[in-house]
Amino acid sequence: MAITAVHHHKFMVSDLARSIGFYRDLLGMELLYEAERSNIPAYDAIIGYKNIRLRLAMLKVKGDGALIALIQYLNPAARPRKLEHYFVGSSALALVVDDIHAEYQRLSAAGARFTSAPQDIVRDGKVVARAAYVSDPDGIRIELYEMP
Repeated sequence: MAITAVHHHKFMVSDLARSIGFYRDLLGMELLYEAERSNIPAYDAIIGYKNIRLRLAMLKVKGDGALIALIQYLNPAARPRKLEHYFVGSSALALVVDDIHAEYQRLSAAGARFTSAPQDIVRDGKVVARAAYVSDPDGIRIELYEMP
């Protein structure tokens, strides 16, 4: 098997419109499209649920063109759960920023919640990166990552 690329990364969300506001308006991603999907037997088969109905949005990271899909399940209904990094199956998206301190100030002023202020990541006596985690409206943590 030859994997040739990553097509997109998905986040399951509770309120698609609210999440679009965060990822598009605050993080600056480009909204490519929104859609509702239902009555697609292939989705039922590959995902493993019956009569799937969902709303989705596809966004593009402007810098490198990476694709992020936001999905709100309507059937089965979306259910929130506790989100923690140490849970098996959890993932974290890291977005490269030019100036993490400026982004921290801008996003904080807009009401975004951070785990901490930006921190220098020091290995072998050298700052190798600066990082901070911001939470989306569902509490999904997105790492902001500045390379020195």
